[in-house]
Amino acid sequence: MIKIDNAPDPKKKAVEVKHILEKEKVDIYKFSENVLHELSDDNVPSTPNNYSIYFEKMLDGQPDEFRKEIGDMIVINSEISVPSGSNISIEKEIKQGFIQIKSMLQAVVLIYKNLGIMRGLVQKRMDALKNNTNILALQNVLSAFNHDLIKLNSLMDKHLDVIKVSYDEVAKMLKSIEEQSIYDTTYDVYNKKFLVATVQSEVEAVKRYGYNASFLLVRAKDRFTNRVKNLKERNNMFKAMSQLLLRTSRRSDIVAHYGDGCFAMVMKYTDEQGTKQACNRILNMLSSIPWKIDGEECKLDIQVVSSMITKSKSAEELISYSLDQLMLTQDDEQPIFLGEEAGVEV
Repeated sequence: MIKIDNAPDPKKKAVEVKHILEKEKVDIYKFSENVLHELSDDNVPSTPNNYSIYFEKMLDGQPDEFRKEIGDMIVINSEISVPSGSNISIEKEIKQGFIQIKSMLQAVVLIYKNLGIMRGLVQKRMDALKNNTNILALQNVLSAFNHDLIKLNSLMDKHLDVIKVSYDEVAKMLKSIEEQSIYDTTYDVYNKKFLVATVQSEVEAVKRYGYNASFLLVRAKDRFTNRVKNLKERNNMFKAMSQLLLRTSRRSDIVAHYGDGCFAMVMKYTDEQGTKQACNRILNMLSSIPWKIDGEECKLDIQVVSSMITKSKSAEELISYSLDQLMLTQDDEQPIFLGEEAGVEV
């Protein structure tokens, strides 16, 4: 028999729950203060963007329960804003429009060619009927028909001239847009131009504030890639790599395609230890991706090279040296970390 006197007091229980909630709130406030202190200690300006990056970075080191509490708060208090990927969406639409324009022009060209063939066939039949006086009426009809086709072709020539001029103008416009593009629509990551600009921006930030930043390059080794003969399958493999990099990156990281299946990740406010940890994690995850080659299931053979971003070298120099090391260390099974001075491997 349960005694009523021993039952939990509802008021006492409510006080305990309130105390727990208040404790969680205090922890959140304390965490926010710690983020500001960390920014100050690292001599990093407390801008909204920098605070967001540090907040996310420090949150990774908190217990799962605390991270879940923060995540729930962010979802609840999130405000409707303009999507950050709006420019990317516009680029996708423009390029899709370009594909449609090309398709339309190709169709018009086919029509023009077919009309030309038809005229040739009519001419051939007329030549065959020239000496046949018994079918003069039919010859007159064919002659009139041929005349109509000539006029139609003349009109088509004018229309095609207009279309070609318009096409050239659209091509120039899209070329200008592509030169300013920051996105690789094939792999849904940033492109080489944006990568170089981002690394150079971090070089300038390191010079000015002295904080840590790094980047890594990753690609499938040649001995593996060369086994994937089908171009479509090879692109699918690269796409799988890019998507995994996106899933494992932080919101503050920049994932980009440098070219030829070589991907990069720029990691802001990340020291040597954090960079090495990221490289090991990414290598392990990419190497675990199964891929079928000629019916045989294989694991991706991946190479990773990383480097700190230093104030003494430009973005082009840092990336170029890292690319060289990526090619020279293809027999290595572990990630290669380049020291702050060029030529030093750790």
